[in-house]
Amino acid sequence: MQTQPAVAIVTGGAGGIGTAAARAIAARGARVAVADLRPAAAEETAAGLRSEGFDVAPVTVDVGSEPSVRAMVETVLERWGRIDILVNNAGVESSSPFLKISLTEYERVMRVNTTSVWLCCQAVIPIMLRQKSGCVVNVSSVAGQRGGGLLGTSAYSTSKGAVIALTKALAREFSKSGIRVNAVSPSLTMTDLAQRQLDRLAPGTLDRVIAMTPIGRAGQAEEIAAVIAFLTSDDASFVAGHVLNVDGGTAM
Repeated sequence: MQTQPAVAIVTGGAGGIGTAAARAIAARGARVAVADLRPAAAEETAAGLRSEGFDVAPVTVDVGSEPSVRAMVETVLERWGRIDILVNNAGVESSSPFLKISLTEYERVMRVNTTSVWLCCQAVIPIMLRQKSGCVVNVSSVAGQRGGGLLGTSAYSTSKGAVIALTKALAREFSKSGIRVNAVSPSLTMTDLAQRQLDRLAPGTLDRVIAMTPIGRAGQAEEIAAVIAFLTSDDASFVAGHVLNVDGGTAM
């Protein structure tokens, strides 16, 4: 039986859903590594969470780089000695339509949104196997299920759909080893990332998205984070390979 606090890594932790998830997981007693490409932002986020009484540390990582991901994992192990929770949240937006997107942009979206999940899982799951326990939560999107929408272009939708397929494949492979792998699938959530995407689109796009959402509003980062924290907890001990829509009913 584990007697010490759980240790979590949250990628893309220095903002939006990532910061909210780091706080929600830390509030359940875990130690949390705020992993982000931006060192200053990661440090600022970690400092803010520490001021709230949480055991949090910043880690710089390029989630699309295998050496950087492995260095992140080693840093966390050196600090806390174990990894129990991995939240693959880092991501980028794309608003280029299919016939105009360049191969370079497509590959960037896939590297940050999909390859990063693969690399982080490859680096962390062997540690969880040695521990005989662990939990992975991947952040996908309803765009990965619906094939797009006003905010989900072809590249973004492809990347997030692949995250769902990878989640299910990993759950099948590792559930019997004590490792639960699940995904959350948000719709439009009001983060800086979403705002940048909205700024590139036609005026009134936000109103149209909200009109398509049965609950009648966009989501908040804290609402997505609460579901992520649930999936990482013992309350979700019999949940594996599941894609939990946190979308105000959008995917219905």
